[in-house]
Amino acid sequence: MDNFWQKLKKPILSTTPMAGITDSAWRQICKEWGADVVHTEFVSVDALYYDSKKSLRLLEYKASEQPVVVQIFGKRAELYPKAAQVVAATGVAGLDINFGCPARKVAGHGGGICLLRDIATVRKIVENTINSVDIPVSIKSRTSLYKIPGQANGGSITALDLIDALADLPIAAMIIHGRSYETPFTGPVDLDMLKACKTKFKTGPFLINGSFQTIESVIDDLKYTGADGIALSRSLYGRPWLFKQIRDYLNTGQYQEITWPEIKKTAILHAHLLYENRGPKGFECMRKHLLFYVKGRPDASDLRKELVAVKNPKDVEKIFNRL
Repeated sequence: MDNFWQKLKKPILSTTPMAGITDSAWRQICKEWGADVVHTEFVSVDALYYDSKKSLRLLEYKASEQPVVVQIFGKRAELYPKAAQVVAATGVAGLDINFGCPARKVAGHGGGICLLRDIATVRKIVENTINSVDIPVSIKSRTSLYKIPGQANGGSITALDLIDALADLPIAAMIIHGRSYETPFTGPVDLDMLKACKTKFKTGPFLINGSFQTIESVIDDLKYTGADGIALSRSLYGRPWLFKQIRDYLNTGQYQEITWPEIKKTAILHAHLLYENRGPKGFECMRKHLLFYVKGRPDASDLRKELVAVKNPKDVEKIFNRL
């Protein structure tokens, strides 16, 4: 098995899967701005097993996006071989298994991060997947969750337990979000746990997620944890250029603020790519991205009424070219 993760220049700068965000157009924009690895939206194992056309469309990508990683989720280990083979047949660079999603529709049914309460099933899922495909299989999870739902005094299951359970398997890479299931997106990141995970994980690159505050803080966190890279998620909303800024700061100790002409160019290109990939019906998804791009402008509130009504790239060009 050729592990592309091992060949990437460190620190590795990656996206993470985000439902409704990380489609092909978004991934192409992130690559334009220097992402080393891009992820699809996460895809249901059950849907892939039963050949859902909607889910199969999530696997579509452009060659320029490579290396592309498809993240899958589900709690039925017996479905993973076929689902993994469907993914591998597309020619993507890698496959990632989600053991970290805190969303109610996933974790609430025993999937995502809550699967860690059944570590035997977790191991079976990973074994089944690795044994079914010839592409690298990576893992994404979180720092911890309570063993007994809602009971802090019941103890916690941690990412260290996950690493121990899979220690003898050839995991290609691991991404750990620095917060627990109980505090999914806000509050401090457990950098000490991330550091301990990096020390324990031996089979591939280890990336941290969830800690982004500033460009400078990324470098501090990478140094403190010893991580091989960082996977960005919600911090990228309207700011795909973070990849370039981080890389510039790593290489030179400084980075440039992005100008409005650069933002405008990116937004218009994004609109064209999304229209090309999803057509008129799917173009409504662009509206939320446009709101991200103008966030912080003094006229953002006024622009909102126009941006939530755009129907094609020409509408976007008309609005942005007058700003």
